[in-house]
Amino acid sequence: MENNMSGPPLRGPRPGGTEPVAPISKARAAVLERLRAAADPLTVDALAAETGQHANTVREHLDALAASGLATRTTASRSGRGRPASLYAPAVPDPPAGYAALAAALARHIASTSADPAAAGDQAGRQWAHVLAGADGGSRTDSDGATVGGADSDGATIGGAGAGASDRRPHLARTGGAISAPAVPGAAAQLRTRRNVAASLRDAGFGIQGNADATDFSLTTCPILAAARENTSVVCAVHLGLVKGLLEGSGVREDGVELVPFAAPGICTLHLPSAAAT
Repeated sequence: MENNMSGPPLRGPRPGGTEPVAPISKARAAVLERLRAAADPLTVDALAAETGQHANTVREHLDALAASGLATRTTASRSGRGRPASLYAPAVPDPPAGYAALAAALARHIASTSADPAAAGDQAGRQWAHVLAGADGGSRTDSDGATVGGADSDGATIGGAGAGASDRRPHLARTGGAISAPAVPGAAAQLRTRRNVAASLRDAGFGIQGNADATDFSLTTCPILAAARENTSVVCAVHLGLVKGLLEGSGVREDGVELVPFAAPGICTLHLPSAAAT
């Protein structure tokens, strides 16, 4: 007799984003993953070097990704003779209208009921970070090919995008009955953390561009912009709490994080400190 362990089907609709999509090859998926892991837009040559594929092959993959809406293409600033290079970045999908409306409703509720809306927003952002960490499976490969969310070469636990939920909290060691501070990570580990925070923000729906040190970023798109304009103190506190939550346990100083909403036309700015926690 057949032993059917599957049980009755679950009631209700399927989770969003599960509708069939056209499959892509492993080589093309590798190019897309590199785009998503990078803190900045990449050129064809940079992607070819990172993936080990020929530049012409990478260009074909990028053109196909752009045509399918999975990547965007811009032109770099002219720095000399010749045609400027094309820059590629992962496309940031528009959030569902219902999600944006829900975010606005929650922000209004916090603003009208909380004694300290900014603090409530901060805590909500930290919980968002923990949920993202738990859903990510425990590790992420960054743009240097390093796995984040475990221990680095110095033995320090690396936080940031991709660490498991438990790995995002400060790691305290007992020494002779006393609790010591987390091990201070090296500069390379901190850089990986900052880059992967940027990658997590991109996964959450932000358009983000940063400098080589991954310390200063421009947020070019926001997944809940209308809610942020209506309740800036709440929504931007949520986003700041998200960043701080992603840094928990990494050794990168939380008190050095700075988010400036609507800092200039078309952008908010985010600063992550480069110095280790002391």
